[in-house]
Amino acid sequence: MASVDPRDPLIYQEKEEDPDMKDSIETLELLISILRPYVNVLSKWNIEDRELKVRVKHMDEVVQKVFQEVQPLFDSNPTDVVQGNEDWESSPTNVPVFFSILNVLRSLNNEMTEIEDLLSHDSSFSTSSENAEHLVCFIGSLLQNLKDVFICRADSIVLVKKVLEDAEDRLILFRYLLWPMPNRLVEQANLFLIFIGAQSLAFLISHLLYSVCLMNDKLNDEWLSEFRDVFPDVIDAIDTSLIEGVSDMCDEYLESLVAVPDDTPIMDEQVLAFADYLIHKLRLQSDNEGPISIVAPKDLTDSLINELNFLRHNLMDLILQNPIAEMKSLTISTQALIFETGLFIYMSLDTEEDDLKARYCSFKLPDLLKAVDNLKQQASDLFNKFFSESWQSYCPSTNVLEYVNFLINKLEELLHAKAAPLNALKHQTKTVYEEIVSMRKLLCDVGELGNSQMEFLLTRYKDAAYQAEYVIDSFVAAEGSIWCHKLGLFVVMKDVKILQKEVKSLLTVSTVGDSVVPSLFGGASSLAHNPPNINVAVGSTEGIYYRVEEAANDLVVLKDAEEEIIELLTGGSRQLKLVSIVGMPGLGKTTLANSVYNHPSINLHFYVRAWCCVSQVYEKDTLLFDIFGQIVGKTIQSHETSPEDIVQKLYQSLKGRRYLIVIDDIWDIKAWNDLKGPFPDDGNGSRILFTAREQAVALEANSIPYALRLLSPEESCKLLLFKVFGGEICTPEWLTISERIARNCKGLPLAVVLMAGILKRTERKEDCWEHVSNTLISSEVSDILEFSYKHLPNCLQPCFIYFGTFPEDITVSATKLIRLWICEGFVQQPSLCQKSLEQEAENYLNDLVDRSLLMVDRRSSKGGVKACHVHDILRDFCTIKLRNERFLMQEHKYGGTFVLYGDLEKHICSLLFYYGLDRTINFRRNLFNFRFVLQYEFLGVLDLENAPFGSGANTTDFVNIAKLVQLRYLAIGVDTDNIPSEIGNLRNLETFLLTGASDEIMLPETIWNLVSLRHILTKNSFFSFQHYNQDFYQYFCQLDNLKSISAIPLSHGDDIEKFILRRLTGIQKLGCKFSNSWDDSTGCNLFPVLNFLSELQSLKVFFLGKTLYPCKFSFPSNLKKLSLSNFRLPWDEISIIGQLPNLEVLKLLNNTFEGQQWDMREGEFENLKFLKLDSLNIELWNASSEHLPCLEKLVLISCQQLEEIPSSFGEIPTLQLIEMKWCSSSAMESVKQILEEQREMSNDQLNVTIVGVVKIHG
Repeated sequence: MASVDPRDPLIYQEKEEDPDMKDSIETLELLISILRPYVNVLSKWNIEDRELKVRVKHMDEVVQKVFQEVQPLFDSNPTDVVQGNEDWESSPTNVPVFFSILNVLRSLNNEMTEIEDLLSHDSSFSTSSENAEHLVCFIGSLLQNLKDVFICRADSIVLVKKVLEDAEDRLILFRYLLWPMPNRLVEQANLFLIFIGAQSLAFLISHLLYSVCLMNDKLNDEWLSEFRDVFPDVIDAIDTSLIEGVSDMCDEYLESLVAVPDDTPIMDEQVLAFADYLIHKLRLQSDNEGPISIVAPKDLTDSLINELNFLRHNLMDLILQNPIAEMKSLTISTQALIFETGLFIYMSLDTEEDDLKARYCSFKLPDLLKAVDNLKQQASDLFNKFFSESWQSYCPSTNVLEYVNFLINKLEELLHAKAAPLNALKHQTKTVYEEIVSMRKLLCDVGELGNSQMEFLLTRYKDAAYQAEYVIDSFVAAEGSIWCHKLGLFVVMKDVKILQKEVKSLLTVSTVGDSVVPSLFGGASSLAHNPPNINVAVGSTEGIYYRVEEAANDLVVLKDAEEEIIELLTGGSRQLKLVSIVGMPGLGKTTLANSVYNHPSINLHFYVRAWCCVSQVYEKDTLLFDIFGQIVGKTIQSHETSPEDIVQKLYQSLKGRRYLIVIDDIWDIKAWNDLKGPFPDDGNGSRILFTAREQAVALEANSIPYALRLLSPEESCKLLLFKVFGGEICTPEWLTISERIARNCKGLPLAVVLMAGILKRTERKEDCWEHVSNTLISSEVSDILEFSYKHLPNCLQPCFIYFGTFPEDITVSATKLIRLWICEGFVQQPSLCQKSLEQEAENYLNDLVDRSLLMVDRRSSKGGVKACHVHDILRDFCTIKLRNERFLMQEHKYGGTFVLYGDLEKHICSLLFYYGLDRTINFRRNLFNFRFVLQYEFLGVLDLENAPFGSGANTTDFVNIAKLVQLRYLAIGVDTDNIPSEIGNLRNLETFLLTGASDEIMLPETIWNLVSLRHILTKNSFFSFQHYNQDFYQYFCQLDNLKSISAIPLSHGDDIEKFILRRLTGIQKLGCKFSNSWDDSTGCNLFPVLNFLSELQSLKVFFLGKTLYPCKFSFPSNLKKLSLSNFRLPWDEISIIGQLPNLEVLKLLNNTFEGQQWDMREGEFENLKFLKLDSLNIELWNASSEHLPCLEKLVLISCQQLEEIPSSFGEIPTLQLIEMKWCSSSAMESVKQILEEQREMSNDQLNVTIVGVVKIHG
């Protein structure tokens, strides 16, 4: 119904109870609402015809008088009517006046007919452009009149309802098509005729509505017949004018928009309402429910509906809210599209009866879809004008789907963040999120099609996702205008929708029969992680089965070469001698040198040994510090000696001792000349062994060269089978294929090992292996590497090539690597799986090792990978791949390397700085200007742990770092004992690693607001919370994601135990420093109660006390790894530890237990697999194999008073290694005796390593 004055009659009739009176009041209201706009528009027109002027003036006076009489009638007591007062109707004054007014209005019917007849012959209108504007306003009122009549006179309009609905559609279209350019309509003859037709239609419909209300029950047959004759003529006249003038109308419309001043808004709510109307009408037509009939394929109509709906909700609101000069051209194009769509729908009315209109519509629909595409491209161009396109060039293209998963999780966190960083972009971000998720699911359905088209689509999908992240990060960093960020997200949505269409099309043509292509997420090979064992017959007397292990053992360690080099090192002259292993990359020089270095005869022959790796780029001081640390048995810190002194100290530590120094990967003679100074020649048989690629280097150093040869085809096949099958039995068919594959490797061991890594992950079916054999036709290592890389699952590809970001020959901590992978977004939470991100990343790491792409340098106490590296050739491959995959790596002017990807000017996402080892940094710290990193506002990973700036980041530096709000990984040296509260702005931070310069670092209270935090760790320091006020402990957030924290101070009953730790229930790894917590009632130190930490698996505790006291421990029963240091407890208190049911790793360090004798008890340590005793004063160890039934590894370091290892330990069935360093000679002899006894009993599982005097490797 119309929005009327509070005292208009319609308000009163709603409360009137008498039906006749109620109907009369309703009629009065309707008549007034129809007649007032009618006479209003006529009175404003420039009319020259005298008779017409007189009649219009008379009718206007009548209507105004009626309205003036109606208002006082109700003003007398309006509440009486509203409340249904019976006295109102019986009033002798009101009722007669009321019906008198109705009679006056009924008398105007003939007046309206005469006015319309005179108006049609008034030529003065052609000179008046003002009339056009008034007509548009009149049509708006008329449309409201139609709505009222549809409601109030539904029964009366049955015979003309269809005509009125048709008229309503036309009037709506006219209202919106004419309103932007009323003053230009009379300048074109075709447009003038269109206006005249619209005017005729409007007055005709207004008169019809008047008649409907006047006649109430039913229309006069004569009048209705006349109307039915006139209406088609009016419509035909309009349609004829439109067909002839539609082109001019569009041109005039555009010109009218261009003429609008830049500071004047063009788009308004009416335009958006019109767009909604058009979409609604098109949908009705698509569902065969509307009045229009489009002569075009339904799929094109549906496409137009979807495109208009997309623009309406994602672009038009943006344009409306930002009427700025930069958006004007986009606004004009948008309104032009709406205008032409309106014309298209108007022309679609009754196309079945008009060939010209039908032909127009059939051609126009494709044009509209093309206009949509042009508009979206215009939006993209506008966005790229203000946001550089360079992000696209440097967006990493590897591991697309894992990156998208990472982005999806990031968007979820932003959308649900309490801080609401995306309030102004929330609608657009939510839509982008939904589109990316939808596309992700679609790609899952498509699968890996294995063609370049699919790879291209994946790259575009990644580009769209990356742009979304780029725009959102820019918005969070407050860079650029909001409208530009919204426009950027619109462009993302546009690109994803285009991709969705293309992928659906690709899916349609790529499905053959009922077969579906393999999963996209398994990589090109989609290989099983655990291929089934081959079922073979064992014990054939004809020898047709080939036992791989026995045949390959002698080959794998290159026994012939090993024996010759050992002879060169241990025999001959007693003067210092150099021996070199030379050969091309991939021949196994380092593998052979390592095998020799760890051989038992070498351990027995040389008193001390050391190993270092030079490579192309090296630091002399770093290498000498490393060698010296190995000789003296401890890590040497930079403050303990200077580079000038290290040469002399190393020389003195070697003087008089028979030593072996291995220098791996020397590239030129300069490296040897730099290093040879501290190596004395005492005529005691000392040796130096180095590896080199060029024999010329070996000869120039006056060494004895040993040139490695290529493998024979038979040796290559044996190595391949050994790496693939291990100790299994190989059947003849596998042997035949393996020989062919091995032959392609041309005798290069590295190539054989890489091929083995591929085959281990290939399903053991003959056709699968044949495919590998036929695909790999080149023997070049680069081609084998490329083949191996392409057969990696998508999730492993970026993890592998990430090794190209590390310096050559560097050993990478597995823990650091896993954290970096997670923060880079390479690792995603497995669906329907309880694994943590860290566990999934560890699986990735083990998978790469199993594929022979990574080499393990050190194992953890539980047998996992602790440190690893890649072969030089593989690293070079990774570096090339990084560049190809749009990563960037640069040498920095300060002497280090930083690795990054993103827009070189702005959008760098990761920066990793490498500058030697920690001990060399102090000498050149003044070279580094920390502020250079602050220009990269979008950093997600910042690793400055080894960057030489000052002595570390100070408080001001941290305030600046806090502006890098996208940071997920931050590793940095610290030159302050107080981290500022601004660090709490890093709401995305997951890993926070500090290397402290002081013993204590105060963490701000705001650190506990970082709900994404997974790891917070410090080296050389411990965190302090003493400055927290008591209110904080009551209200700080619970960090459910935090997995590890170290090191924190801890005492029984303190605030950390009572409040902080109880909010960290998901913690898995905890490092702490325990202070005295003396309890007089028990006479001992009370250890904090940690039973509530149900997920804690690893606990490391250092005791700060100096006095020997008993301690009452309270450890969680789920604990798997425990390290204690400096407690000085009696041995009988170890039982509480031995009773932990799940304990697998135990490290007792630095006098944790004191006393000469440890008597082990039965029923304790039943699941212990690793035991380390370091710097304890124990002399006697009373134990048997039954006390440690599951022990796998025993490590003893600096237990110099220990007389012997219990001899029965050799009988522990699970024991694999005893490692002893710097212990007494008697203890060493007892270990040797254990080894000899086990060898006599054919136990080849047990190995022994002794460092300090000898090292025996079984």
